[in-house]
Amino acid sequence: IYNDQAVYENSALYRALSFTDKPELDFTAGFSQDHKRLLRVTIIDMVLSTDMSRHFDIVTMVQTKVDSIMEKPVSRQVSGFVESRHGSNNRREAEANIDIEPGLCLSDVSPDQMHLIFQFALKVADIGHCMLPLDQHKFWVGNLETEFFKQGDLEKEAGLPISPLMDRNKPGPAYGSNQVGFFSVIVSPTISLWQKLFPGSADELYEQTLSNALFWKSNSQMDN
Repeated sequence: IYNDQAVYENSALYRALSFTDKPELDFTAGFSQDHKRLLRVTIIDMVLSTDMSRHFDIVTMVQTKVDSIMEKPVSRQVSGFVESRHGSNNRREAEANIDIEPGLCLSDVSPDQMHLIFQFALKVADIGHCMLPLDQHKFWVGNLETEFFKQGDLEKEAGLPISPLMDRNKPGPAYGSNQVGFFSVIVSPTISLWQKLFPGSADELYEQTLSNALFWKSNSQMDN
């Protein structure tokens, strides 16, 4: 099905886009044909970008095509008045250098680069449960493991090789060391790159990511 390419994503797209075939559900009814076509192409491309097989390709493109227009750290001089310890009647003018936090200059972003940023934003959201409070994160990891094991059972029944992490007789996604690897290779670098592009936009998510990663690291020590 779907030529074995992004099966989950293509299946979800087919089901979601089929809703617009029903007049009572077609929110694009007032759109021009050009806008409908653009929306459809964008939605398909965005969802397909969440396929983990494309993860490193998209991250690399963000680093090469977007990082090149990042603002560089600059030091700017500011001036103002400071009060002396004798009160506001004894103010003096002072100057100081402050470092301006770098980030992405959106005014320099091309349409293609913006499209890539949208793809990357959806990828961040796609692994967003890793940035949730620990109890919520563990809940979704548990659901993922249940889904994986069910697929592994079906693959076994069909005489197919069981996909990685889907054999219920072996460590699954909720196994500490497996999560440590996922956080190290996928989650932490992804949210770090987002923070680089948009400084301060996801501070709490970044801190929670580090906290969750530490939980799995400590948990992995009990796996054996």
